[in-house]
Amino acid sequence: EAIREAEYRRKAALSAFFPQVETQYSYTRLDEKPTFTIPGLPPSEVGPKDNYNWLTTVTQPVFTGGALRNGYLLARLGVDVAKWEFERTKQDLVLKVKEAYWGVLVAERMVEVASRALESLREHYRVAQAFYKEGMIPKNDLLQVEVELAQREQDLVRARNGLETARSVFNTLLRRRLDAEVKLAETLRYEPFRGDLKACTERALQQRPELKAARLAIQMAEKEVKIAASGLFPQVSLLFNYERQGDEPSVSGSRYNPDEESWNVMAVVRWKVWDWGQTWWGVKESKARVFQAERNLQEAIDGVKLEVKEAYLNLREAEKNIRVAEKVLEQAEENFRINEERYKHQVATSTDVLDALTLLVRAQTNYWTALSEYNIARARLDRAMGERWR
Repeated sequence: EAIREAEYRRKAALSAFFPQVETQYSYTRLDEKPTFTIPGLPPSEVGPKDNYNWLTTVTQPVFTGGALRNGYLLARLGVDVAKWEFERTKQDLVLKVKEAYWGVLVAERMVEVASRALESLREHYRVAQAFYKEGMIPKNDLLQVEVELAQREQDLVRARNGLETARSVFNTLLRRRLDAEVKLAETLRYEPFRGDLKACTERALQQRPELKAARLAIQMAEKEVKIAASGLFPQVSLLFNYERQGDEPSVSGSRYNPDEESWNVMAVVRWKVWDWGQTWWGVKESKARVFQAERNLQEAIDGVKLEVKEAYLNLREAEKNIRVAEKVLEQAEENFRINEERYKHQVATSTDVLDALTLLVRAQTNYWTALSEYNIARARLDRAMGERWR
C-alpha cells in the first residue's frame, strides 16, 4: 500500500505540468436594472436584473522556479524509498520465517530426544524389575527408576507441546491455520560459512535497503531545498479565458449585449518581492533537513556495521559450540552404553545409569540446540548483510 500511495503521489506531481482547466457558472440578481442617465433626458436601461455568467479558464504553468520539476523528482524518489522500505519489511519477515522454521526443526528433535530417553528408561526399568524379582536390587532402586520414568514422560509431553507451539508460530507467519499440518523436508545440519567480517560488512553497505532508503532521503531533502528556493523566482503562466453571459440560464446574451461570448489570452507574471524573509528562512530550514538526513545516513551506516559484526561473532560462536557439542555427545553416548552394560552385569548401580541417561539427554539437547542456533545466526547474518533470500 505504501508503494501504491507513493506512485499515486508521483502521478499527481506529474499532472501539475499539464494545463489545468477550471469552469464556473454564476447567477447574479440586482435590486434594479442598471441605468444610464443624461441630464435633461429620462434614464436609459443598460442591463438586465438577472445576470447569468459561465467562465472557463485554462492555466498552463510556464516557469515556476523549478518547483514543478523538483516536486515531480521528489515524488519519484518517494516511490523508490517506498520500494526499499517494502524490501526491508520483506527481509524482516523472511528472517522471522527462518527463525520459526528452525524452531520447528529443533522442537521436532527435542521430541525425538525425549522419546528415545523414555524408551531407554523403559528398557532399564524392565531390567531393574527382573533384578528386583530375583532379589538382586533393593526396592528403593526400583522406585528411583519409576520416579525417573514419570519425569521422562512429563518431559515428552512438554516437548510435544513445544513442538505444537512452534508449528503454530510458523503457521501464523505464513498466514495459515494454526492447526495446519507442518511437514518440513529439511533437517538440522551444519554448512560452514566461508566469509570474513570485512567482506560481510562491505556487502551489507552495498545491499542493506535501510542504507539505500537513507541515501534517497538525502536526495529528497535536496529536492525540498530547491522547491523552497523556487519561491524566490517569478512565477510565469499562460491563461486562456472563455466567457459566456446573458439574462437567461442558457447564457445566450441579452438585448443589452447580444454578443454572448468573449475570450482572451493572458501572460501572467507573479513575483513575491517581499515577505519578511519567510521564503528565505524556509530555504534555510530545508537545508537543515539535508544536514539531518546526512547525519541519519552516517548513523545508519554505523548501526549496520555494528549489527553485522555482532551477527558475525554470534555465528562464529555458534559454530564453535557445534564442535564442542558433537564431542560431548559422543562421550555421553559411550558413557551411557558402558553404564548400561555394567548395570546388566551388576557392577554399576541404577543411579549410575540414570545419571548417564541425564547426561546423554543434556548432550543431545545441547547438540540440536547448537545446530539450531547456528542456522538462526546464519539467517541473522544474512539479514544484517541485506541478502534477499538464501
